[in-house]
Amino acid sequence: MIAACETGIRGIAYALPAATRSVRELAAVGALESHPSVLERFGFDRVYVAVEESPFELALRAAQRVLAAEDVDPASVGLLVYGGPPAAVALAPASRAPDAAPSVCTVARFRSPAARLQHELGLDAAAVLALDQLACTTLFGAVRVARALCAAEGIGRALCVSGEFYPALAGREALFNCTSDAACALLLERGGGRHRICGAATVTKGYYWDPTVRREEVVASYFPTAVRAIHSTLVDAGWGRDDVDWVIPHNVGVPSWQILMRLAGLERARLWTDGVAARGHALGGDNFMNLHDAVAAGSVRPGDRALLFSYGYGAHWTGLAVEV
Repeated sequence: MIAACETGIRGIAYALPAATRSVRELAAVGALESHPSVLERFGFDRVYVAVEESPFELALRAAQRVLAAEDVDPASVGLLVYGGPPAAVALAPASRAPDAAPSVCTVARFRSPAARLQHELGLDAAAVLALDQLACTTLFGAVRVARALCAAEGIGRALCVSGEFYPALAGREALFNCTSDAACALLLERGGGRHRICGAATVTKGYYWDPTVRREEVVASYFPTAVRAIHSTLVDAGWGRDDVDWVIPHNVGVPSWQILMRLAGLERARLWTDGVAARGHALGGDNFMNLHDAVAAGSVRPGDRALLFSYGYGAHWTGLAVEV
């Protein structure tokens, strides 16, 4: 457990597009599958919808903010891990993403948003990696890779950046959850950091690789597999269920979180839900954006133990135990 706590999250920042839409407005333009009253009952109110912003633009903005907020010399960052759309899709404004998608089948596929981030941020000493196919668990995957490389290669600082937009032609709903476009950046530091990472676990079930075809089966397996991932995270951290002060969620429906917390035996823990109504499900950034806001609001305080959990299509269940 001591080794697991050697890397911490020093800083978190995020960026959102300018435009917002209410659940009712999304329903009026046919962007939802469910009746808006259902989503409102689940806690959703407004989401952020990119129009002229690109995933890369928001990712760059989030990364710049965390480096500035922590007053970190870019030359001291030894690793950049990027998660987000590939090539031209990442670089195109959201309103033109469908037109950019075919370029992935051309040499434009090799236009690397991860390498461009390194260049524009001045991270000249940083190795660069990019992750894909982890959906809403992308930042958890980035943290996992960064922790491992910090330990194995002695990297002192790592920057994890995710810029995720919901697919342009897919509406705004995913399994009764209303989605936002957003980017989030984490600055990890070996041997320190404001938020110590004490444990982590991931469960992947490849049987659910096509969530559209196996939609009902995904729903059926969600809770039992989530409980397994949460308990594995607590074991890795050396925590008991009663040691958890806060659950910092991905922004899916509040009732589903209340059910999951009962099933996982986390009745003592408090659930941070402010982000659900404020911005909906911001894909890969939810948990860390919520952690940032909960600390800034004074709800989560130094010494509190927080459990972060997320699910991603593919299908991945993942947890992170953090001591604030």
